Amino acid sequence: MDIPKQEDGLKNKEEFGKGSIEGIAGAEAANNSATGGAMVPTMVLGIPGSGTTAIILVGLMVHGLRPGVYLFTEQVEKVYQIFGSMFFANIMFMLMGLYAAKFFARVSLVPTAILWPIVFGLSVIGAYAFQGQLLDVWLALIFGIIGFFARRHGFSVAPIAVGLILGEMVETNLQHSLKMFDGAWWMIFAQPLALMFLVFAFLGLCGPMIFSWITKQKK
Repeated sequence: MDIPKQEDGLKNKEEFGKGSIEGIAGAEAANNSATGGAMVPTMVLGIPGSGTTAIILVGLMVHGLRPGVYLFTEQVEKVYQIFGSMFFANIMFMLMGLYAAKFFARVSLVPTAILWPIVFGLSVIGAYAFQGQLLDVWLALIFGIIGFFARRHGFSVAPIAVGLILGEMVETNLQHSLKMFDGAWWMIFAQPLALMFLVFAFLGLCGPMIFSWITKQKK
């Protein structure tokens, strides 16, 4: 019996990379499926798994929720509400995708000259509505300009946003740790779990440079 080759199972290969509907649907399906997985470290550890979950983390903190272990012990009902809303949202995505996809696709036909002023106006309104202060609007404009030039020069906005979101949490937890050790900060390295996370953080930051240097030395 002839075993079909892998190439025989690929249909319409000539359309790949040219806007094929199947390819676009596959990429968007993978993108949507990753959202649920990114929520796991966000809810359990308080560490956003993506740029979208970083925004969700801010929303949870604004409403008084504490992502992490305490969320599952002190506010269990909120966890079930979040998971239930995500399940309901996926069902709505399926129904809207089947019956309203053609209608929503027309949004891409809106000219940029009309779309950008709308987005800008909503951003200003959202920044002012948070506390009713013009200072928030100016901060939004300043950091918007910084983000624009950062994206233009190859910097990713997601790590910057995550750093701003987690910065206060890191400082608070560091202060608590220093109080526990009576100011002896080096005692943090004596804790196995803390040391493990510090090693992982160091490898995440410096790992590519170290591996690149090792590869060059072998050559």
